[in-house]
Amino acid sequence: MKTRKPDTGTVVPVAFAEIRVADVMQRELVHVRATDALEEVERVLADARISGVPVLDDDDQMLGVLSNKDLVRRRAEDSEAPEELGFEDTVLDAEETEPVAYRRPRGSGLCAGDVMTTDVASVAPDTGLAEAARLMVQREVHRLMVVQRGRLVGIVTTLDLLRPLAGMPPKGR
Repeated sequence: MKTRKPDTGTVVPVAFAEIRVADVMQRELVHVRATDALEEVERVLADARISGVPVLDDDDQMLGVLSNKDLVRRRAEDSEAPEELGFEDTVLDAEETEPVAYRRPRGSGLCAGDVMTTDVASVAPDTGLAEAARLMVQREVHRLMVVQRGRLVGIVTTLDLLRPLAGMPPKGR
């Protein structure tokens, strides 16, 4: 059962549970490469006015996600911020001789692949919004990668989940 919202002309399903991730996800994706310098990643995030991006390899396979939180944590580690400020040690203390999943010029600074989160929260396009919301709460994340047959096909954010509740159309539509 659907209802028409008169002020916007958009058709909104009555029950939040009826809406699927595919109905609200962002399909035009901003992304970075694992080898992109952190300064480039910061510029991409600022230019797109977003707080996180998927990190892809040269074959467009998703390796992880990099968010402002990851960047802040790394900057705090670099400045040796006291742990009581909430910036606990992370797994970024890799040995120089450890193999990495990407190549970069010797002597270059940190790259997206050095700072990204590799334990990515993801859903399928046919996942219900209530289930997606539960996963975001459980994982304490603001975005889920939408994956179909092993390929990244979209992103759904907390704002994407809120738009239907507010009677607003999906972003970009």
